[in-house]
Amino acid sequence: MRLELFYDIVSPWSYLCFETLCRYRHAWQLDLVLRPAFLGGVMKATGNSPPAALPARGVYLLRDLARSSSQFQVPLTFPNEFPTNTIGAMRMLTLVAQESPEQHEALARSLWRRYWGAGKDVVQSESLRAACEAAGVDPTVVELSADDGVKAKLRAATEEAVDRGAFGFPAMFVMDADGEEMYFGSDRISLIAFDRGLTWSGPQGPVM
Repeated sequence: MRLELFYDIVSPWSYLCFETLCRYRHAWQLDLVLRPAFLGGVMKATGNSPPAALPARGVYLLRDLARSSSQFQVPLTFPNEFPTNTIGAMRMLTLVAQESPEQHEALARSLWRRYWGAGKDVVQSESLRAACEAAGVDPTVVELSADDGVKAKLRAATEEAVDRGAFGFPAMFVMDADGEEMYFGSDRISLIAFDRGLTWSGPQGPVM
């Protein structure tokens, strides 16, 4: 089963989804493909609004994130700057996905841990270089990702996500013998398992 995960590191739900899918990858024999895209572009193209734009929902989401952090066993710290402009980080991930795909997962995790794990900046060049170094990635990708070709590739991925039906992240596209189906949200991974008769033991991962 192939699963494409469109994500942006600004999204904590994408972080929870990413870690859960990584935990089930071997048990489900999952071909997990990470697709960096720009959530701001998706929201604009679809007319969507950030959940916290509704004040009452914003208060609720703070509490819900704390509960989800415990349930998923993924440490979360609300960032000092939220929302923040992640387009530089997503361009960097786009370049790494293209040139060094074996390092993509480690860099995505490093950026999420920096932003949502420690609540730190992921906009400034020195912050992005620190995330690269923590992931074992050559920090020169920070400068190289400013290339027009990389920018175009990120725009194309964002447009592709919208064209395929995404309106927010995480957007998961599952491809199997029955075709392609989209699932939205970290709370829908269990539904993917249910629909396909896969073992589901909760977001902490399969029981060994």
